[in-house]
Amino acid sequence: MRVEPRLKDTRKLIEKAFYRRKAYADPYGEITDKVGIRFVVLLGRNIRHIATAIEETEGWTWSKDRDYEEEQKENPVTFDYAAVHYVVRPRNDLEVNGFRIPAGTPCEVQIKTLLQHAYSELTHDTIYKPQMQATPAMQRNAAKSMALLEATNDYFEKVFDQVREATKAVRVITAALSMIYTREIGLDPHPSVLEGLLLEAYEGLAEEDYESDIATMLREKTYLVDNIRDRVARQNPLFAQPSILLAYLDVEKRGRAALNRWPLTEAEMEPLLNDFGESVH
Repeated sequence: MRVEPRLKDTRKLIEKAFYRRKAYADPYGEITDKVGIRFVVLLGRNIRHIATAIEETEGWTWSKDRDYEEEQKENPVTFDYAAVHYVVRPRNDLEVNGFRIPAGTPCEVQIKTLLQHAYSELTHDTIYKPQMQATPAMQRNAAKSMALLEATNDYFEKVFDQVREATKAVRVITAALSMIYTREIGLDPHPSVLEGLLLEAYEGLAEEDYESDIATMLREKTYLVDNIRDRVARQNPLFAQPSILLAYLDVEKRGRAALNRWPLTEAEMEPLLNDFGESVH
């Protein structure tokens, strides 16, 4: 999903400048979120990827105005709004879509998880604003919800790690098959949910020398390469999966008997069989 910047609403800018008990000497110059952009990620660890990109990109200066991990270290028993905020400023004048952006113009960059974003959407205009007098019960419930969200993120990350560990072997196979596919077919593969279905059926065929066997098959039967390219061109996603090469290898070795391992319908297997002079009928 494309990330879109936003301009601060004029009314909110005036409110922040004059009605929030902020001791601004130069309100317009000192307010740093007149322009902003927000990145919402799934896991807390993903925040670091965007933070690294911000800090390592040339062309602007940056300051970190909020870091929830540092805040948690300083107040480990407090559960409050959590996010990472940067303010970036171009080192030189920029021209964007015909508009000049002067050097030093601030832009606030917010980075938060989906859970943190949900929390801030609920509480931002109701609890943490001067015009709203939050009751102790509201504050307590907000803190409890933030604690729950933090725990949920921890569980999400554990599940993510466990899934990655459990699928490590098949990801290695997909990577190897993708290299063969690109080299021999001359196209980039596009693994999807179909790749998972194929690998579940054919993982056992990825034994010693399977890469060499596939390369030999494609070089000896060059028409297979043409047929795969043609089916990809006709928007058949099945033939854009790296593991389709394992299915072809099974058909080459076992002919029509390969149907008993095929995880999809017989009609979807028919083109592979036809390529070897076989048929489901």
